[in-house]
Amino acid sequence: MQQILTAYDIPCRVLNIGAGIYCGDGTQAALQVKSKDRWTALLLLSPPEDY
Repeated sequence: MQQILTAYDIPCRVLNIGAGIYCGDGTQAALQVKSKDRWTALLLLSPPEDY
């Protein structure tokens, strides 16, 4: 996901958000983007809609 945003020149960083409710190995992470890039990032990372 970070590579997709970087390809579109959207700066982002990965944040460790801790274990929380998670059943896999490692910890949960989130991507942080600037507020001006939020909607573009959401559109780029969302699944395509079915028509």
